Amino acid sequence: MVNLFIFQNANTPMLPSKLPRLKNLEIALLKPHLSPNYDAFSLVSFLDASPALESFILRVEQDAMMHDPVVGDDTEYRRENLECRNNSLRKVMITGFCSAKSLVELTVHILERAHSLERFTLDITYGYDTRTCNVAKYPTARMIGLCWPLNKRGLEEAHRAVETADRYIKGRVPSSVQFEVLGPCTRCHIGK
Repeated sequence: MVNLFIFQNANTPMLPSKLPRLKNLEIALLKPHLSPNYDAFSLVSFLDASPALESFILRVEQDAMMHDPVVGDDTEYRRENLECRNNSLRKVMITGFCSAKSLVELTVHILERAHSLERFTLDITYGYDTRTCNVAKYPTARMIGLCWPLNKRGLEEAHRAVETADRYIKGRVPSSVQFEVLGPCTRCHIGK
């Protein structure tokens, strides 16, 4: 497994065929010190450079990206530039999925190019709820009885992200792919 942490605002174009044996890739987009204008779509270069890639995890830290609203026709959120297809990618998880246009474009690109895809998970809550909301499974939740808190802004963005996933992504998921959107826990975050 290769872990990559991106702190900068620079985008990451790379030539194909650089990582021919890479099977598992985890990338974390961390909160930048300057403006959060990272183009998540530029991560496609890592996918295209990794023909043997089977598992891809993208962790987007809160405020690591500009949450530019996705508006318009859902057919316009695709960048026509690459012919590369990944025939090995089976599992994708994006933690911290938000309404950033470039993140939607990256997600659409993966869905359209990864023909071996079996499972695709969008975790809207930056992993907060999946770590603690299942009281039976997670001891921390048993002790405190609640999920980790989401601030008002984070919760509003989580709801926008769920709407974005429903409108722009859900209809593009092939029937053979197990697709899951992990939104805010309704037990802990309802009505907030």
